[in-house]
Amino acid sequence: MFPDLALPELSRACLTFERYQWATGSVLEDAFYSVDMNSASVPPGTLIKAERHTNTSLYSLPPGTALSRIVYQSKTFRGSLVPVSAYILWPASPRSSADGFQVVAFSHGTSGIAPDAAPSHIKNLWQHYLAPFNLALQGYVVVATDYAGLGVSKNAHGKPILHEYAAAPSHANDVIYSVQAAQSAFPELSKTFVVLGHSQGGGAVWAAAQRQAVEPVAGYLGAIAIAPVTTIIDKKMPPLTLSSFGFLIAQGMENIFPDFNRADILTDEAVVSLGLIQQTGGCSATVVSLIHGTKPTKPNWTENSFVQKFQELVKVGGKEIAGPLLVIHGDNDFIIHMDLTTSAVEATAQKFPAAQIEYLRLPGVSHNPALTSSQWLWMDWIAKRFAGVPQEPGLKVSESKIAMPATAYQRELNSWLAPAMIFYETP
Repeated sequence: MFPDLALPELSRACLTFERYQWATGSVLEDAFYSVDMNSASVPPGTLIKAERHTNTSLYSLPPGTALSRIVYQSKTFRGSLVPVSAYILWPASPRSSADGFQVVAFSHGTSGIAPDAAPSHIKNLWQHYLAPFNLALQGYVVVATDYAGLGVSKNAHGKPILHEYAAAPSHANDVIYSVQAAQSAFPELSKTFVVLGHSQGGGAVWAAAQRQAVEPVAGYLGAIAIAPVTTIIDKKMPPLTLSSFGFLIAQGMENIFPDFNRADILTDEAVVSLGLIQQTGGCSATVVSLIHGTKPTKPNWTENSFVQKFQELVKVGGKEIAGPLLVIHGDNDFIIHMDLTTSAVEATAQKFPAAQIEYLRLPGVSHNPALTSSQWLWMDWIAKRFAGVPQEPGLKVSESKIAMPATAYQRELNSWLAPAMIFYETP
């Protein structure tokens, strides 16, 4: 099932490291991530199965937190039903509203495009103290979707589910329906909720704000989009990010456009690499190792008519939103330039001047650090939404202040959370 020998040496090393982070082995071998025909036609938001007490000893979680996993029904970009997995991270002392424990739906940044890239089966839940752990430690119940195609690998008919990478409206469905399913599984959860996302997930929660304007759901209090993916192709996109996006979106576009073929935009070598990702379960590190130093996309791939259509369908910004939206981006982001986010914010504010948008810019901050550098600010914003503090209509732009010279700060994430294996490795 895992043809490791077909991978280059560096990619095999990456895959070995990633498998070490799998809490329950491959999702392909974990019965939790499978569904049967009984769930084929249940409506979106329906709970399909729940594991109330996940074995936390298999994970690298903060002390005093508990874990649950669920599978629920969602919708693909084109509206077909699809089962999706998610985790629920529980604090020991949850914050409470009148209607129950306060919920934050977390939408993760890029983990990969194969089923084994699901955060719910990664020991540290993929983004650990960058967001989900700290949300729980601050008392919020975290409901975090894996996204369709990550986790549950086949639908009720046994057909493989392809992850529709960066199809923000599809991810927005996954976010909203994960909350509804979690509320069904655990009635003690509040009916109100805030959504928070980073990078790929930042685009997802912005799309959730747009979704709320046309398909509102009860209890939605607002969204926080941090370093969001707002567009797929743009002349301001860093070249490496642009070609990586081409590689990552190719398989999902085959779902969305039946006449599209990945070979239309990918080189022959990249088509092989994409197949290896699906066959081995490689996550983000393996993906990067396979395309590093190569040009996975064909020349002028951005001019492909299906890519152009995809861009128009999935980009966020310049569309109506409902509820408050907090957007945060660092001006030293080498993965997604802040200018792209600024354009999306301005386009929305110009077309919809009454939209409730706060835009916070972070000096000297790059992609992942945008989460940690602004954490107390978005935590306060969440608390205000649950407290019923109104956000004024219109656009409010601000810039955070730094206490030390920018060069004095740790610039990037340089560690990885892993379980202690020997007694003396724990205090």
